[in-house]
Amino acid sequence: MQHSSKLNAVESIRGLACLAVVFSHLSLSFYPYLHHFDDHDQATNALVYWIQHSPFTFWYSGTAAVYVFFVLSGFILSYVIGNSRAPKQKIKSMLIKRYPRLAIPALISCILLWAALYFSDIDSSQVQYWLQVLAQQNSSFGQAIYEGTIGSFLFAESSVNWVLWTMQVELIGSVVLFALLYLKQYSSGLFLTLVLMFPLSFALFKNMDLYLGLISFLLGSLIFFYGRRIASNAWAGLLLALGLYLAGAHNSSLAYQGIYQFLGDKTYDYCNFLSGSLIVYSILMSPLLSRMLDRPVFVYLGKLSFSVYLLHLMLLYIVCLPVFNYCVQHGFNYDSAFMVASLVFLVAILICSDIYSRVVDRFAIFISNKLAQYWAGA
Repeated sequence: MQHSSKLNAVESIRGLACLAVVFSHLSLSFYPYLHHFDDHDQATNALVYWIQHSPFTFWYSGTAAVYVFFVLSGFILSYVIGNSRAPKQKIKSMLIKRYPRLAIPALISCILLWAALYFSDIDSSQVQYWLQVLAQQNSSFGQAIYEGTIGSFLFAESSVNWVLWTMQVELIGSVVLFALLYLKQYSSGLFLTLVLMFPLSFALFKNMDLYLGLISFLLGSLIFFYGRRIASNAWAGLLLALGLYLAGAHNSSLAYQGIYQFLGDKTYDYCNFLSGSLIVYSILMSPLLSRMLDRPVFVYLGKLSFSVYLLHLMLLYIVCLPVFNYCVQHGFNYDSAFMVASLVFLVAILICSDIYSRVVDRFAIFISNKLAQYWAGA
């Protein structure tokens, strides 16, 4: 398989996973029964009920999507270092770059969301509880600065921009992986032993999200170094189907009651966690699936994915919510208003994320590169 095709597939997977996060938050805002996290959630129509109890809910599984992100991060960081002619120098350079590369866009997104909430008061009475809580939160500017620079990265604190909890996994996962990859330059056996033993450290973690996220990082690295090409398209398809099925798991869904009998309330957590590695492995190790995802529109979406991820809650509030209110006020029923608002929202996401990527992301990359040149000479 050509390296370009595989790397494009990585971008495509990331872009599609980011869409799943957006759809997840749309569903929580307007049709919370699709997740049914709360016993009080009610299905508003037969279609919503059918979807929630079907095995086809992967397309709005935000939790599975973030595990996909973590696996991809482990894979791509290992790819860059593994293909470097000077891996030790590359590790040092990437270690210096990692925090500013993540923190600059995260901080600005936090400030933008805080400003949107602070300087406006958009009616949220027509939407569901999840979006109401977002719209009515009362955070300070100092809190936005703190979470965008320190809180989210060290402690997964994300009371302003809720999605920033993943920054803790991205930063700590990167540091752990860099350390292990540095050891790999001396002993591949030691690297593999430590990676395989890492799951035994669960007693050290109070935060299951961090624990499973770090394992996902390491699984991504293992996929790069030890993954084997899937020669059978049928097996690759079955593996992907299994990953997508697990990605849609909800504890209350009838489609997962067989698994629930064994895992109980951990069904949602463990199935979504497992799905990330299965989805990534099945696609990246299959030439056919990688080629199928090597499409310009998917690759473009992947390049915008970080910006989409950071901005979509702000746009949900300042674009989707007022458009929905406008439609309801002008005679649209709930479902129609949702459809119109969602379409406008998605267009706004693409436009704003493209700008954010060109301006903020590029600035973060520029600063990161300058710091690496100064501190590591790379």
